[in-house]
Amino acid sequence: MTSVLVVDDDQQLVSAISRDLRANGYDVLSASSVDGALQQLTEQASDVVLTDLRMAEADGIDLLLAIRERGFNSRPILMSAYATARDHQKAVELGAVRVLCKPFGSRELLDAIQQAIDCATGFRGSVHGLSLIDMLQMFHYGRRSITLRVDDSIPGAIHIEDGEIVHAEHGNRTGEEALKAILALPTGSLSTGAFQSGSTTIERSFQSLLLDLLRTVDEQQRDEVSLELDEADFFGASLDGATEETEGEAMMGKIDDACKEVVDNVDGAVACGVVDLDTGMLLGIHNTAQYTQTLNEVVAAATMDLFRGPNVGRVEQMVRAHRGIPEDGEHYFQEVHITSANNYHFAKTMKGGKAVMMLVTKKTTNIGMGWAQLKAALPIVEPLVP
Repeated sequence: MTSVLVVDDDQQLVSAISRDLRANGYDVLSASSVDGALQQLTEQASDVVLTDLRMAEADGIDLLLAIRERGFNSRPILMSAYATARDHQKAVELGAVRVLCKPFGSRELLDAIQQAIDCATGFRGSVHGLSLIDMLQMFHYGRRSITLRVDDSIPGAIHIEDGEIVHAEHGNRTGEEALKAILALPTGSLSTGAFQSGSTTIERSFQSLLLDLLRTVDEQQRDEVSLELDEADFFGASLDGATEETEGEAMMGKIDDACKEVVDNVDGAVACGVVDLDTGMLLGIHNTAQYTQTLNEVVAAATMDLFRGPNVGRVEQMVRAHRGIPEDGEHYFQEVHITSANNYHFAKTMKGGKAVMMLVTKKTTNIGMGWAQLKAALPIVEPLVP
C-alpha cells in the first residue's frame, strides 16, 4: 500500500486530507512540523510527502531540503495558498513533483499523489503540447538519471544523466535534432525507465540547450498557431498611429520592440507590456491577441493598482514599521506572479519601482523560464523608461 505523510500545522486540514486519502486506499501518516515529519520519516519511510509551505519555525522548503540531504526516498508535493514564483521554482529544484495551490479539490489532490507515485516508479501517460518541458525541468533539478521514451508515429527517447540531457533519438535522428523533433510533438505517450547509458550526442548545458531549441521550435510553429481570444485575459492590441513620430513615441516604439522580443523568445507567451506606475500609462506592448485599446488602458490602470493601490501602500507602511525599515520612498513589493483561469502573469518592477514589466503566457509555459526571460529583458527596457 502506498504511504503518504501529510505535514501541516492546520490539524483540521490534515484530518480532511487524511480521510480523503484513506478512503482512496492510501496509508496515511501525519506531522504538524518539519521536525515531526523528519522523525516520522526516520522511523517509517513514506512514498509521498505532502507538506504545507508556511509553518511555524521551519517551513516546507526546509523540509524538501532535508529530505534531499538525508537521502529519504520520498517524492514531495508542496501545498500553499501563498506560494510565490520563487517558492515554486525552489520547490521544483528540490525535487517537488507538484505545487498545489490552496484551496484544492479531491481530484487535484489525488492526481498529484498519483503523479508523485509515477515519478518514483516509472509511468505512462499523455504528454500534451510542451508540458514535457516541465518534466525535463523536474528531472534536471532533481539530478535524476532516467530514460524517457515517447511513443508517437515515430518512436523517440531522451536520455538524462545526473539531470543533464546526454542523448536523444527520434527515428533516424540523434542528438539535438532528435530532441528538437520530440519537443515539437503536439501530443504523445510518455514512459520512463532506468537510465540506459550509451552514446553521448548532446554536450551542452541543460538551460542553454532547452532555451535554444524551444526558441527554434517556436519560430517554426509560430505561423501555424492560431490563438483563440479566450487564451489571453491580459493585454491586447496596440493601435497603429499615422502621426509624425516624436522622441517619446520613438522611445515607446523601442519598448514595443523589446516586448516583442520577450514574446518571441518565451514558448507559450501571449503578451508583454510595460506600465508606468506613477500614471498607469501603458508605455509599450506586444501581444498575440487582438484586444481593444480601451481594454489595454484599463488593464494598465489595474496593474498600477496591483503595485500602488491604497491598500498596498498601507501594507508597505505597516511592513516597514514592523521591520524597522526607513520610509525612504522605495516600494516594498517588487515581483508578483498570478495564475488566472487561462494564463500565468509575471510582473517585475524596474527603475526603482517607477515602472513594471508584465509577461503573460499560457499555462504550458515553464514558470522558471518565464521569469528568466522577463528578467533578462529588464536591462534592455529599463533605460527606455522615461
